[in-house]
Amino acid sequence: MLLKAEDWLLAGWVAVVSPLVFRAGGDKGPFDAGQPVEGLLRLLAVAGVVLCLAARHPKDEPARRSIINRASIGPFTGGLLLVLISGFTALGVPSNLVVWILLAAVAGAVLIRFAGPPLAAPVRRALVTPFVLIAGGIYWNVIAQVAGIRGVVVAGATSAVDRNTALLALGFLALFSAVYYAMLVYGPRQVAEPEGGRLEWGLRYVVFLASIVLGIGWLAAIAG
Repeated sequence: MLLKAEDWLLAGWVAVVSPLVFRAGGDKGPFDAGQPVEGLLRLLAVAGVVLCLAARHPKDEPARRSIINRASIGPFTGGLLLVLISGFTALGVPSNLVVWILLAAVAGAVLIRFAGPPLAAPVRRALVTPFVLIAGGIYWNVIAQVAGIRGVVVAGATSAVDRNTALLALGFLALFSAVYYAMLVYGPRQVAEPEGGRLEWGLRYVVFLASIVLGIGWLAAIAG
């Protein structure tokens, strides 16, 4: 299957939900403190990925290459650290407490690995999906912060020329989203179920990119 349910869910999230959340959130960036709800959701999403990574696969599942042996390990690690750090920062957790939380997480992952039940691919995909959605929202926030947008995309533009320039800048940011997609979507989803080739993931990335452009477009329209 070229596109899966997660791809359509992510597209809707990035095109509709993330812009609405960003518009309501004001000036808060992904690494700003004072966001307890967002911080908690990010850490819970990371916990889902860790559980997915630690869980054993059913014996009757076709053998697949380990995540450690795949090219996705680099992007996966980067995306996981990005969301983890942004979660702790949003909650304002002291650094000494962060260390203890991470140690407890490692101990829990080891326990799950050896004592927990095996998890089928649909369950693992469900565990990873919240992380992918939240990561997509963080990416939208990064676009907004880098572009210097406040409240509504291009709302501060004083003329049509300024607005078009702002949209062009956002378009270039969207085009460079491949690295973020690899870190925040491709890598985590490969943890859940290593599948898909260049055609599948190329199409999925195009859908993701189109959802970014759509989100930018409708916010620009209501701002005008």
